[in-house]
Amino acid sequence: MLRIFLWAIGAIAGVVTLLFGVVALTDTDVGPLPEAAPGYRVVAMDAAHRPEGLLLHLWYPTDEGAISLIGQNALFYGFHARRDAPADGRVHPLVLLSHGSGGNAERLGWIAARLAGEGLIVAAVNHPGTTSGDSLPERTVMPWERIDDLRAILDLMQATPPAGLRPDMGRVGAAGFSLGGGSVLLLGGARLSKDAFIAYCDRNAGRDDCGWLAEGGVDFAAIDATRYERDNSDPRVKAVVAVDPALSQAMTKESVARMGATMIINLGEGNSIPEAMRADHLAASIPGAVYLAVPGAAHFSFLARCSGFGVAMIALAGDDNICSDRGLRDRGEVQREMGDAIVAFFRGTL
Repeated sequence: MLRIFLWAIGAIAGVVTLLFGVVALTDTDVGPLPEAAPGYRVVAMDAAHRPEGLLLHLWYPTDEGAISLIGQNALFYGFHARRDAPADGRVHPLVLLSHGSGGNAERLGWIAARLAGEGLIVAAVNHPGTTSGDSLPERTVMPWERIDDLRAILDLMQATPPAGLRPDMGRVGAAGFSLGGGSVLLLGGARLSKDAFIAYCDRNAGRDDCGWLAEGGVDFAAIDATRYERDNSDPRVKAVVAVDPALSQAMTKESVARMGATMIINLGEGNSIPEAMRADHLAASIPGAVYLAVPGAAHFSFLARCSGFGVAMIALAGDDNICSDRGLRDRGEVQREMGDAIVAFFRGTL
């Protein structure tokens, strides 16, 4: 009987230890609520090229409404905002935000909330075909779809801005990460060369984006050159921030030489940055461009911070560990540094 009792006690202790371990790993508590936070709202929007429509994520200045933690789960930290709060009624600059391949708007909530807290309206959508749970290689080589998404946001904000917002359409910027970084550069005037993209993937066969696209059965020769190489520039966009931009190797020097206010951020330094994202050569070709290489960072440092559970679970999944910061600086520190730089750039250009 004593042995059974001791076994039961041991089993209970083991379960309790396991539960405490799981709680510790999944704990994404970000501490007490801040005193200030922007408004946040998600609204449906029509888009001629998307029969199913799009959901528009909006962050905006306000002092009303209760602050809550949004987008929080066991894997990722969320962001603080005032859900569905009324807008402050004042005119503010507008910034479009574009996520990376396989990403989504909420995972960039940290930078959107930061920008809105500095007096900007931020607008983003989840790009169908290249978003979380709906990321397809054959759609990834159709960047014009994303551009049309961003243009649809601009059209809506110009004609009938939702949620009582008052965007200043004379002061519009765009920011993007990875494929989103490439997208906003196209919106700012960069143009692509299909031949240059194929040559880049020939140099990087089986690596990074080229490897994933090839494994997904993409025939690079079959890319629609007319759409791929079209002019995507929108004169309403006055300033662009591109973080680890995809497609930079396929952008023509002639087009980027005509671009306006541009900031390019690379996560890492020099040869530590994969060719897929390295864009110092691009920045050098854009008149007056600001280039920032962030030491102690890597590509996924721009995504939302992760819990210990997120680090472990995504590592076990066998994919790129978007949560691991092993050997890097603290992700929160890196994001504060980038946030300061992006805010300063938009203050100076918008």
